[in-house]
Amino acid sequence: MAIALTKQALADGLRTLIRERTFDKITVDDICSLAKVSRRSFYRHFQDKYELLTWIYHENYFSKIVYHDDWVAWDYFPGVCEYCYADRDFFKNAIQVEGQNSAREYWREFLRPLLIHDFEGTFLTDNSAEFYINCITDTLFDYMYEWIKNSDCLPPREFAAFVRKSVELHSKRSYEIASRPPRSEEDSEK
Repeated sequence: MAIALTKQALADGLRTLIRERTFDKITVDDICSLAKVSRRSFYRHFQDKYELLTWIYHENYFSKIVYHDDWVAWDYFPGVCEYCYADRDFFKNAIQVEGQNSAREYWREFLRPLLIHDFEGTFLTDNSAEFYINCITDTLFDYMYEWIKNSDCLPPREFAAFVRKSVELHSKRSYEIASRPPRSEEDSEK
């Protein structure tokens, strides 16, 4: 089998299995058996099932996104929602994987350059950039997680519009609150 075909066979095997059970219940032997690929061949291509999962995120979903210089992160969000919704049985279980090579980690890597581009020329030059970007990506990931795990989830475009509007309203209100002069307990005692 050619390298690309072997990798895709393994990816298809894991994608099939993860639709049926959680990632922690899937072994490399399970994947190899379904893909009709030897363990030795598996390890020639991937360090472990986590690396295969990351490869799936990239090759089967996110590499298909076309980048545009004049787009902001929000312009990509409906398309990402479409990919996740189209294979939600896969993502329901895949998104639960924690730690290294997790969906959250991949999501951060995917969104990071988009957000850096969006906020170029702002406060991103100071030390809070890493913290801020991680908070934004984690929040969007958590929205996605809560959405995709529900069997009666909103259609993807509707969900994307809902999240965008929610973030817009929250940002406006946060700005209003943060723009007020700071208060202390001493102010309350007067």
